[in-house]
Amino acid sequence: MQVHTSPGSIHLIRPSISIGIFDGVHRGHQNLIARVREEAESSNAESLIITFWPHPRTVTGKADSEFRLLTTLEEKMEMLENCKVDHLLVVPFTADFARLSARQFLDDFLDRFIRPGAMVVGDDPRFGAGGSGNLELLRSYGRNHGFEVVQLDTHIENEERISSTLIRRRLLSGDLSSANHLLGYPYFITGRVVRGNRIGSAIGYPTANIECTEEFKQIPCDGVYAVTVEWKGGIYKGMLNIGTRPTITEDSRRSVEVHLFNEMADMYDETLRVRFMKRLRNELKFNNLDELKAQLALDKEASLKVLENIN
Repeated sequence: MQVHTSPGSIHLIRPSISIGIFDGVHRGHQNLIARVREEAESSNAESLIITFWPHPRTVTGKADSEFRLLTTLEEKMEMLENCKVDHLLVVPFTADFARLSARQFLDDFLDRFIRPGAMVVGDDPRFGAGGSGNLELLRSYGRNHGFEVVQLDTHIENEERISSTLIRRRLLSGDLSSANHLLGYPYFITGRVVRGNRIGSAIGYPTANIECTEEFKQIPCDGVYAVTVEWKGGIYKGMLNIGTRPTITEDSRRSVEVHLFNEMADMYDETLRVRFMKRLRNELKFNNLDELKAQLALDKEASLKVLENIN
């Protein structure tokens, strides 16, 4: 996949495209991208996905304290490459870009730089300042500028529309299995290992404290999870706690701590990728460290059972 960071660097002949945020690159996105590739192959063209960074809500002032993302830009790029996209254009989203009217977006961006042969859209495409552009305008413009607009049906799962918002809600409610199903893969975070208080080591369960590399990354709800960890080309099994560690501290700050079963070398300042395989339980407060240690032994047993078929 060739990555472009400026619209002016695109020199393709009538590519098949789709435009969007693609946060999480979930099953709905994957279905849309597959159709982009089909359209490209049928017309002997190349496929092009167009996304924006930073997220438009952070530029337009609509990113409140609860605003979160399922994927960082780097994670999104990696996943789009796995979808076998030919080209990715990451458009720098600025205040000026946000002010483009729907017609300006079509004239000054889409027709000037892209000139698609086919454009695949979801159930309710919106574009231009205030989302004033819609499917009717896009189809009319396409007829006049030589490209087809292909609209896909809403991707429904258990009577709900698959969306990044729905997946975030599932993660926050503790329904990891549903979130992973909607994503089409286990949810993951990427982070750097930072110094902790080493209490885990004192009770036989040393942990690596993880700090996410993206401030807006969605962290699942508090609790204990069976996880796999990618580190230095290897995959390790472990268990992870998200929460305030009420048994060992009165500090209300949340932490993300992972214990690996067969490898706990000094990982300070290393970058890990953690995949959430199953949520085991809520975070609990125990009367003492002995009770906590006994529960951790049960958590380890449960995690190993979940992860037994993972190599």
